[in-house]
Amino acid sequence: MANESNTDVNGLHARIAKLEALLAQQSAAETSRADIWYLLDRSGSMGSIAEYVVQGFDEFVAEQREEQGVATMTLVQFDGEDVHDVLIDAEPLDRVRSIAGRFAPRGMTPLYDAIAVMLDRAEAHLERSGGEAADQLVVIMTDGLENASQHWSTTAIFQRIEGLRKAGWTFVFAGANQDSYETGAELGMAKGNTSNFTASPTSVLATHRGLTRSVREWRGKPRATRLADADDFWGGVKEGEGEGANG
Repeated sequence: MANESNTDVNGLHARIAKLEALLAQQSAAETSRADIWYLLDRSGSMGSIAEYVVQGFDEFVAEQREEQGVATMTLVQFDGEDVHDVLIDAEPLDRVRSIAGRFAPRGMTPLYDAIAVMLDRAEAHLERSGGEAADQLVVIMTDGLENASQHWSTTAIFQRIEGLRKAGWTFVFAGANQDSYETGAELGMAKGNTSNFTASPTSVLATHRGLTRSVREWRGKPRATRLADADDFWGGVKEGEGEGANG
């Protein structure tokens, strides 16, 4: 009887260990995927901070490469001459190279049209890949207000972003030379996912450090937690707005 009892206990332990391993695999799978869509304003007013935008973005990518899990990066820059200039197209992070020499500010700010065309691209990619809405992270960085869109209005963009947020996408907005919270709200952004920055080297770099931290945390969450925290991307800490980021 003792041998039978020991066998039963050993069998139970084995089943528990197997279940724990399956749960660990499921958790890893849920946190191992991210599609990062970065929309970058290339309008002329970005010229004064162009060097630091490049530095901040390159450092952000380098840090994300060190994280566990699979992630792709898409970077689209826009201005009044081209609302959809793709510099990085759904590339694995280890294949993303510096954007130095490829970011040259010019022209106006057709923000609404640029958002819409990039979302077209992102939705098409998601449909082809069969991925998950909760793995989609859209980051928008601009230093100016909308002034040149021809096809999309505030209301239309708000409705589109609102629909994708309800589906599980995460949207982040960083803006300078404006009230980013007012602009973000008009676009359908959550206050906890919005941040001001100033058009200064320290603030641009601090914003990217905050982005590095927040994306790392976001990538480490199971999908259910991403959805639960969808309106608090920055986690209450916005480095670009902090003391010393305005100089």
